Amino acid sequence: MTRNDSSNFVIFFDDGGVMNDNILRGIQWQKMIGDFFSPKYGGESHKWSEANFEFINEIMAEYTTAAENEELIEYNDYHSDFILRWVTSMFEYVGVKVPPEEMHNKIYFEVVEAITPNVKASFPGVVEAIKNLHRQGFRLFTSSGEHSVELKGYLRGMRVKYCFENFYGPDLVNTHKSNEVFYDRIFKENNLDPRRAIVIDDKPIFLEFAEKIGANVVQACLTGEFEPSYRYYVKHMNELPEVIEKLVKK
Repeated sequence: MTRNDSSNFVIFFDDGGVMNDNILRGIQWQKMIGDFFSPKYGGESHKWSEANFEFINEIMAEYTTAAENEELIEYNDYHSDFILRWVTSMFEYVGVKVPPEEMHNKIYFEVVEAITPNVKASFPGVVEAIKNLHRQGFRLFTSSGEHSVELKGYLRGMRVKYCFENFYGPDLVNTHKSNEVFYDRIFKENNLDPRRAIVIDDKPIFLEFAEKIGANVVQACLTGEFEPSYRYYVKHMNELPEVIEKLVKK
């Protein structure tokens, strides 16, 4: 495969389930949340961890229901409400005075900046695969349901942030990763022919969205949660460069 071949394609990486293990990451987040909040705001470390755990479970259940009923509001409005509720819920659970609302964004992004680069949850082989594809001349982006600031932090911790041109989470296109509009907006923003896009995700539903508008797809089957259901797939990230090469040459 020549550099001219690779430079014609743009690869979009999902994060959780593709680059990082969500279960391992969640465990680390719980501890680091307590370690961040307790010294700064008081309260016991384990209570902050419990507060975060309870809130995330609650908000994810709400999100799933809203998505199924097609009742999601615009992403950036949703995320602003998420921050407000998260900070309020956390402080109330621990029994510490809730900071003024104008401080909530600052608190949220301080937490993200402090924790995300220190998470060590990347799947075996993923860092090497990313560097390999970058060296070959592929343009790399993210296409994740996480906020772009979180994505930058995780990739900084993996020491591969420099490999990526942009860090697409829903905030950059103001739409949830809940249908093909998410990918359509990203492709249009980059004047990209979907036939030159390669979307890597673990969840078949997201691959279906990408494929629906003409993108190439690769399924990451790294955790055993999903069986391969697409022609191109990997069960270990060290297989990715070879699979991408086959896809490009098809």
